[in-house]
Amino acid sequence: MPKSAVRILVALENPATEDALVRLAAALATDPRGELHLTHVVTPDQAPRPRLDEQLRRAADLAAGMGVSAVPHLVHGETVNAAVQDGLKRWSCDVLLMGWYGDVDRTTVLSSPNRDLTKALDVDTLIFKDKGFETARRVLVPTGGGTNSLLGLEVAHQLARTWASEMLAVRVARYHGAQGDDPLLERYCRQLGDDLQMQLRLLEIDAPCRVVPATEVTAPLIELSREDDLLVLGGSNDWRQEEFLAGSIPDEIAYKAPCSVLMVRSRSPGGNRLSNILWEHTIRLDLHPRDKWDAIDQMVDILVDEKQVPPSQRDTVLEAARARERKSSTSIGRETAIPHAPLPGLPSIIGSLGICPEGVDFSGPGGAVRYIFLLLTPQQNYRTYIPVLGQIASLMHAAETRDAMLLCQTPSELTALIKSRERCAGA
Repeated sequence: MPKSAVRILVALENPATEDALVRLAAALATDPRGELHLTHVVTPDQAPRPRLDEQLRRAADLAAGMGVSAVPHLVHGETVNAAVQDGLKRWSCDVLLMGWYGDVDRTTVLSSPNRDLTKALDVDTLIFKDKGFETARRVLVPTGGGTNSLLGLEVAHQLARTWASEMLAVRVARYHGAQGDDPLLERYCRQLGDDLQMQLRLLEIDAPCRVVPATEVTAPLIELSREDDLLVLGGSNDWRQEEFLAGSIPDEIAYKAPCSVLMVRSRSPGGNRLSNILWEHTIRLDLHPRDKWDAIDQMVDILVDEKQVPPSQRDTVLEAARARERKSSTSIGRETAIPHAPLPGLPSIIGSLGICPEGVDFSGPGGAVRYIFLLLTPQQNYRTYIPVLGQIASLMHAAETRDAMLLCQTPSELTALIKSRERCAGA
């Protein structure tokens, strides 16, 4: 998470009893510029509760004891939802963290006012189900490969680093009727393992991972989880849709797991759809770089030539992208590399795409790279790039899509291809 400052609005239903939620929030905001906004909303229909100011200050002191800046807010509003949404904007928060204190069943979830928040917000949303939590010896993070799973991996990684805990990433390989030594099942498990390794490389996470073959998803994850774990789950893709909010696989796991659960939902892709970041003038179909450093130079120059980056900032941008590449290769396999760099003051993501027909060596997995996506992201909210990473990973998964990209003769054909794949994926 905090590759840059993170500002979390922590919605406290009862500040006197939610220390676990405050400690969890503080663990996610350990960057020196991280900040918590501990918020309790009082509505006209709520019975007066004594000592709220004192309880909020105590919660802020708890976070301060962990080295994290925390601001208490006692807010009066017509509804909790409206007040929280106003607070997210007023304090420029990019994450909402709330507790879940009801059962995890369809009736309870659908009757909760929190569902309106999870449907409407353009921030990362984290919901914590506390089952008796201090810190975790192991952070267990199942992943299915989507944008929410990517956010779950990064959140889990941040928590594991803060607590010096083990992190284990898990992918379940579902099969029907196959035997354990079935060659197709073995091939499927290898493919999922490659996908999981690619996700970890996307996020620069060095953590163990495991592929578990099973006939269904829930049971093996429950079996893996322990009381001293924290389970970090990506919410289902329909989490913001009222009729599908409950009853999904993540809901079932949250209900049955013996440990506490953190459900995460990435912000809506919105304006950060890949087709909104890449446009015809920032795409080049016939690049011939000498090496990966020359490739990065050319990708940055595309943005300078198209007035997306001021010429005066070229060297700054170039050095930021090169510095990231020096840390480790941004090749993710499947002939694709995603060089990227966070930049201060950038209002939104800027990108370019280059096709290298002969390929160029990025010293990463899978051999030569033909497809280069350069992403410049806002340093003040670096994680806005996660939905975009998920879209690129999904786009480049199929060999037929990569082949179709290589056959495009004009940038407009390539943007049309990207948009068609987005429509098919429901982006």
